[in-house]
Amino acid sequence: MDHSKRERHRVERSRKRKERQRRAAQAAQGAARAYRGWEAADLAHALFREGNTREALPAAAQAIILAPRDASIAALYVRIAERSRDSAHRHRAMEHYLEVAEPNVTILIALAGLHLDGGNIARASELLAWAREIFPRRMRERKTWVAALQQLQTRYASMQATAKPAAPSVDQLQLFQKRRGHDEPARAAPPAPAAAIDTPTTAESPPTETVTAPSPEELPLPHRLEIPVGIGTAIEGMQTLGSCQFSSLEEVRLATLAAQLRDAESFDHLLAIDQARGLLRLSHQEETARKVLSIHLGRALLADEVGLGKTIEAALVLSEYLLRGRVRRALILTPPSLVGQWREELASKFGIDTQTTERPEVRADPEAFWKAPGVLIASLATVRNPRHKDLAAAQAWDLVIVDEAHNLKNAHTQSYALVSRLTSRFLLLLTATPIENQVEELYNLVSLLRPGHLGGRAEFLRRFSNRKGETSEAARREIRGLLGEVMIRNTRALSGVQLPPRFARTTLVEPRESEHRLYLALASALRALGPGGHARFRLSVLLQEAGSSPDAVRSTLERLRSDPDLPPETAAALAPTIAAARQPTETAKGQALLRVLQTEPVPTVVFARFRATLDYLTALLARHGVACERIDGELPAALRHEAIARCRERRAVLLSTDVGSEGLNLQFCQRLVNFDLPWNPMRIEQRIGRLHRIGQDHPVEVVNFCLAGSIEERILRILDERINLFELVVGEVEMILGHLEDERGFADIVLDAFAQPDAERRERDFERIGDALAAARARYQNVKTFDENFFRNELGV
Repeated sequence: MDHSKRERHRVERSRKRKERQRRAAQAAQGAARAYRGWEAADLAHALFREGNTREALPAAAQAIILAPRDASIAALYVRIAERSRDSAHRHRAMEHYLEVAEPNVTILIALAGLHLDGGNIARASELLAWAREIFPRRMRERKTWVAALQQLQTRYASMQATAKPAAPSVDQLQLFQKRRGHDEPARAAPPAPAAAIDTPTTAESPPTETVTAPSPEELPLPHRLEIPVGIGTAIEGMQTLGSCQFSSLEEVRLATLAAQLRDAESFDHLLAIDQARGLLRLSHQEETARKVLSIHLGRALLADEVGLGKTIEAALVLSEYLLRGRVRRALILTPPSLVGQWREELASKFGIDTQTTERPEVRADPEAFWKAPGVLIASLATVRNPRHKDLAAAQAWDLVIVDEAHNLKNAHTQSYALVSRLTSRFLLLLTATPIENQVEELYNLVSLLRPGHLGGRAEFLRRFSNRKGETSEAARREIRGLLGEVMIRNTRALSGVQLPPRFARTTLVEPRESEHRLYLALASALRALGPGGHARFRLSVLLQEAGSSPDAVRSTLERLRSDPDLPPETAAALAPTIAAARQPTETAKGQALLRVLQTEPVPTVVFARFRATLDYLTALLARHGVACERIDGELPAALRHEAIARCRERRAVLLSTDVGSEGLNLQFCQRLVNFDLPWNPMRIEQRIGRLHRIGQDHPVEVVNFCLAGSIEERILRILDERINLFELVVGEVEMILGHLEDERGFADIVLDAFAQPDAERRERDFERIGDALAAARARYQNVKTFDENFFRNELGV
């Protein structure tokens, strides 16, 4: 079987699997709605028996909305509406009963009388004809109903003779009824509520001339129409505007307004897709955005598995609302490490300019930042600060997006209190793990979106969990049905997204003697100065530069040597380092890179953090005749795309900084070389995500260089041995780090350990870091497994 045939079979199997899962999800949602309908019907029946018709009526009306095909609930609604004598509810109850139950002559005659009283003679005629067809030969009180039928026919004939406006025909009314849903196939009726509900045999009394006519204001709108109505399902407003003849400017204005209204409320065609740049179109992402916009009305919990693009889905919703004018001010709340990633994604793919809390002006004038128009991106940690939380809560937002929303699972935290104070029309919560091990966590998240959707907290916990907080499989099925109205969860099994394999290897490079001397001098300075202060920050930067290349650290040391404000103790500690940097220094990693590139010439991207390192690599490759292109933060965005296009055509090596690659898809590359390693593992993961992402057709090779004895070697060993960093799906590192109990950033944790003067204690600290990471990975894996078992692929699009 050739490749194309196998692919067709795979696509067909995926389509059938999605269809089965969609039907199962719809069935679960329908069952949950029906259960709520039965509960409402039980309440209505109990109130009705107590004589409390006023409160029973809205409960019964709610019940038929939740269980629209249940004939017994429809019968209960008729009985309660008749007792209440509320004309609008009587109309609605009887019409609904005729939709879902066998035609009943008493209902037909009573409803015809109401329509005649309201002046809707066409509908009354239809109902009278229907009653004559099914009128029984034997029936208690037959004579009374025969008289009532004759009386109504007489009234109908007299009203028809004097009627001036053209009433809609029976065919037109049937078309209108069909458009309202009468053509839906009847579903199997769910079991009746616990309370017995009798099918109505009659109204409280037969319809006679004493029936009170409802006022025009009380009549339901569909039966007040006195002109023929045609309803179209796919009318393009501007096309209609262009094809009609108008006699006045006012008619043109009204037609234009109609087109705008239609376009504003229909999300079949996403404007954001047309406006996006460099966006890989994935059906599950587009369908998720449409579902959020049209069904969930902009308030939803997006719980896709890691790596399926929750950020893109939320960005599509944001962009669509901005383009349609539905959103003017939006707030995006993320962990601190993701602020830059959100800014980059919105700018590069959707052309959305944002302001972030990373800007230095925010500290100087926070009030101006929070009052700024447009889209703001802030870290949750920043907004929790007393200087910011009241300012953020005081603003009126059109849309709020919360990334990594599992941080809100505890209703007693500052983060939850902050988000619950925010006022917004639309709200999106993004998390791959909406529940860790307690259903109360799920309740807390849903309550932010739709308070009361899951009922009261105590009742929800009593109903769906035991004293230990555990849930049965039956309870999980019911919860999934309720969540269908507020949550979307796509999985790889549902979406069919599969990535090619990824392979990683680390090359431990022994430094040259001069390079080794320089690095030891920096490490000694760090341990001599101790933790804290500006000296620690400077030394951490110098160590990162030394791990990249001697050229990168040399220029920084030269600037420090001429700095008059450098503290004396820092200058003394750095003196041996400055002396070592003056000597010509070669890096062994350069030769290692040449060996990798010459072994197997495949499209390759080489990442380095510092421009001085890129200068060194550009010159090195030129000397050895290796074609290369270079991109960094100083190169304009348009020129970056041109450089990548040349690189793809020439099969050249791409040299890039982390900043230079922002917003670029590098799937044409098959090999990634980390010439240096960021201390933050999320930065490593983001580099990998430039290549190993949806759209990559080839296996990806990841090659890591690090100097023996450096802090990068310790970091890499911990990440590789304890959490298998290079085997994780892109996005899982953030989830694992989120389970670390230490509130410090990972880079600060490892720097503190590396700065320990005592070698034995230094080893113990690194061992503790490794144990903490392994425990965090285990906790994340438990949560991931729990979520997979809890949701079972039932809530995808």
